[in-house]
Amino acid sequence: MSIYIFSRPIRSGKTTELLEWSALQKSIAGILMPDINGCRKIFNIQTKEIFDAECIEYAGTEELLTTIGKFHFYTVAFEKANSILQNAFNQNPDWLVIDEAGKLELKGQGFYPAVADAVKLYSTNNKPGNLLIIVRDSLCEEVISFFKITDCIVIDGLGRLV
Repeated sequence: MSIYIFSRPIRSGKTTELLEWSALQKSIAGILMPDINGCRKIFNIQTKEIFDAECIEYAGTEELLTTIGKFHFYTVAFEKANSILQNAFNQNPDWLVIDEAGKLELKGQGFYPAVADAVKLYSTNNKPGNLLIIVRDSLCEEVISFFKITDCIVIDGLGRLV
C-alpha cells in the first residue's frame, strides 16, 4: 500500500521509538538494529530473537566481516537478517520494518538485497501492507534516489502511524 521513510538524525532515538511502536502492532515483521550495552544487535520483530551484528573484538577473528567506517559487522548476521526479511515478504504483514538503509546499503551491502526487493514489491501497489524503512536524515534523499523510491511518505516520528 505505502512506503514510509522514518528519518531523523543519528543517535536521535529512532530504534528506541521503533521498539515501543512495534510492540503495539498486531501484524508486523522485519528487523531492528538496537544498540545493547554498546554493541549493535539485530532484533527479529516477530520472534523477538536477538543476535550479534557488530564484532567488537575484530582483531584476530576468523569470522567474515563487513566494515563501514569504524564499525565491523558479522557478514553472516546480515545474511540472516536478509533471510528474515525475505521470508516476511510472503507473510503479508501490515507493516514490514527495515532498520536501516544507510551507507552499507548504498554500497550494495548489508540489508541491500532485502531493501531493493522490498521497494520493488511495495512500489507496485499490489502488495498489501506497508513498508517502513529507517534512514538517517543526512542520507534520506540519497537512499530515496538510489533505490528509485518514487512514491513515499517521509516522517520524523511514528505517532501518526496506526
